[in-house]
Amino acid sequence: MIERPDNLTDLVFAAIRDRIVSASLPPGSSVSEATLAKELTVSKTPVREALLRMRRIGLVEPTSRGLRVTLASARSVREAFEYRALLEADAAVYASHHATVEQLEAIANWAARSVGCARSGDSAGFRQADQEFHVAVANASGNEYMRSAIEDAFVLTVALRQRDVSLVRDLVPDALEHLEIARALRDRDSTAARALLSGHALRIMDQLLDAMTQHDVAVTAG
Repeated sequence: MIERPDNLTDLVFAAIRDRIVSASLPPGSSVSEATLAKELTVSKTPVREALLRMRRIGLVEPTSRGLRVTLASARSVREAFEYRALLEADAAVYASHHATVEQLEAIANWAARSVGCARSGDSAGFRQADQEFHVAVANASGNEYMRSAIEDAFVLTVALRQRDVSLVRDLVPDALEHLEIARALRDRDSTAARALLSGHALRIMDQLLDAMTQHDVAVTAG
């Protein structure tokens, strides 16, 4: 950490999250507050705060000896995506009722940007647009508790997907579903928006679980 930012805990959280995603902190490994603080050249306080959030999200878990990186499993992927699908489905209902014109425009713009990035093969641009789209929908719900929970659930599903599943996916269907969701919200169609957002998360979950199953079968056969 070169400079002290306005919110050091957020940067420490991102740094530890990236280590988990890249598996430099592999699944099942112990997490040392003191070691991380030394490696990131920060005090223990922002590390402790970041780890508390990670425990709440599900990126780390308690053991009799402290914290460890959550173990990879199909169950963790399924439960994380089911939780996210439930939260986002409810957020869609509230957003369809409470979203301002400006918020609907932001949702539509991020949806359109995700389509452009997906079609051009810009995976990094898509990931940013994808995150901003889902955060925009959560913001439009008008419920701060729900927004915070959705952001945490999104972080967990992305981390598990990038770390535990080796899968090259066509991102265009995801982006086109963003457009459908944006249109349903624009039309104030809460039933359609709820179904679309829930189905969006669960469809991705099914793809990831299939990939994990195929990998396990290949390893066993090998």
